[in-house]
Amino acid sequence: MKISKIIKTFFFLTAIIPTFLSCQSSKNLETIPGDSYSEEGLPEVISSTGNENQLSTEENIKNAKKQTSAFQDFFSLGNKDEIMLCETTSFFTKSMTGKPAQKEAVIALNTKNGTAGFGSAYMAAYYYVQMDQNARQKLAKAVEQYLSDFENKRLNRKGKNTFKNYGSISVTLQWGSLRSSTPNNGEGPLYLGYSFENKSPYFTLTAFPIQNNYYEVVGESTTRESLNLKYLFTKAQAQELVRLLSEDKISEYLGLTKPMISVENDEYQE
Repeated sequence: MKISKIIKTFFFLTAIIPTFLSCQSSKNLETIPGDSYSEEGLPEVISSTGNENQLSTEENIKNAKKQTSAFQDFFSLGNKDEIMLCETTSFFTKSMTGKPAQKEAVIALNTKNGTAGFGSAYMAAYYYVQMDQNARQKLAKAVEQYLSDFENKRLNRKGKNTFKNYGSISVTLQWGSLRSSTPNNGEGPLYLGYSFENKSPYFTLTAFPIQNNYYEVVGESTTRESLNLKYLFTKAQAQELVRLLSEDKISEYLGLTKPMISVENDEYQE
């Protein structure tokens, strides 16, 4: 009886902890307003920080060693030695009221398959969206095109399929009840586009439900498919995501390079 109660308590905690952590992290985020968009006049020009250096980092990511906390080690069931967490960033999701709600995300490197992407709490689960180098390059180009369309007033408020306006990339999804326990996984397309929410445009990443490979292992104790995912980004957030997933930045995470420090000549007066 005692063992049964302990097991039930564990699964109850794994169900509520992601939601609790999500609420806590959202409270600490600096609030980012939606982008204003008017068909009259030209908005401020935003330069894109794209993926300029095409360095191969897959093997370097695989060779990296993940650092975990004692709390993570205790609850780790699926990705203890796979996921290397880096910097935090943010995005928006549609809330229950229909308004965009700001959420926290963390840049994550997968040391098992050499991919890079981001992780975040999504509803009652935690999802990692993982991209190979080719997919990250396509993401950077899509963001660059979105910024150009925004600047030149080419965004369509009434478009029905703008969620895939910039094509799609192949990604791997991992998800589970905890950030450190994501045994569910599958591969599928991630659509690159945009949408208008409360009159403001957002760059969007959309993934429809994909088949869960882990279901074949454990059966009915998990879900057959992933959730329908839709991530919203302001211009600044989209640019930041591209910057944090650039090859130079990934090399910096892995300790292969050091950030360049801007140094000015010293002035000395007698």
